[in-house]
Amino acid sequence: MKSLCTAALVAITLWSAGSQADVLKLAHFMPPTHPMDVQVMTPMAQAYNKATAGSSEIRIYPAGELGPGPKAQYKRVATGVADLAFILPDFSADLFPVLTSYEIPGRYADGVQATQAMWENTSQIEAEVDRAVPLAYWANNATIMITRDKPVRTPEDLAGLKIRVAGKNMASLIEAWGAVPVNMSPTEAYQALSTGVVDGIYIGPTAFSSYKLHEVAKYATTNIPGSVYSFLLAMNKDAHAALSDDERGELQAVSGKALSIKAANAFADAGKTALVLAEDSGVEMISLTEEQIDAFMSKSPFKQGE
Repeated sequence: MKSLCTAALVAITLWSAGSQADVLKLAHFMPPTHPMDVQVMTPMAQAYNKATAGSSEIRIYPAGELGPGPKAQYKRVATGVADLAFILPDFSADLFPVLTSYEIPGRYADGVQATQAMWENTSQIEAEVDRAVPLAYWANNATIMITRDKPVRTPEDLAGLKIRVAGKNMASLIEAWGAVPVNMSPTEAYQALSTGVVDGIYIGPTAFSSYKLHEVAKYATTNIPGSVYSFLLAMNKDAHAALSDDERGELQAVSGKALSIKAANAFADAGKTALVLAEDSGVEMISLTEEQIDAFMSKSPFKQGE
């Protein structure tokens, strides 16, 4: 009798272990309130989890729970620390010359246009992301200039100011305008601006809501010639290979170009809302004239359409 009970207990234990979903860890460094989590990653995970009916589950680890900051995200997913990861190619620009080429100022009107262009070049991007499986890639809004003490209307206004950037393209542009680029994670921007470590932040408008920059900024130049950021969602190769054919099909259905366009549009909508938040909070919104825009563009190290 005892042996029968033991056998039954073992059988139940094995059945329970086998019936649990395989958890896929999705890592990102942003707060869980960020538009990319709320409007893109969480809905994607929910759609996948529903479609797989418990055989596999994406679980999101936000705010650097699997490792802080954006710099090591590609390494985390390539080595299996995370099964999926949200990556800023700027922070590993030497590894992503194709993806970062979409960030050159003046090349695209907005993130949606840049995203469409990315998906016309899938073969080169997939070859570039050779340590993981690219699931989606897109761009966000063009960067704006957010400053604490000095309004920016001309390149001369930037002379000597320390400006937070991400990546070499933005750094080259800021240097050409006479400022000092400081490469920094967006999660560090609030503290850096509030304490005077930097004088300004060159970033997308969603930073007002995502990183609360409206609390420490006084000015925002909203149509300064800007760069778009490129983004990448990638999956560990072994984790991808371990999925069943059905699970890979469901993952493909909730990612790819459709998710990328959705993400670019989500950023566009969130950017508009964030600018309203900033203005309502007392941030002075500065809109440059065509002549002022030309003054910035004339100093750009990048040729139009490069």
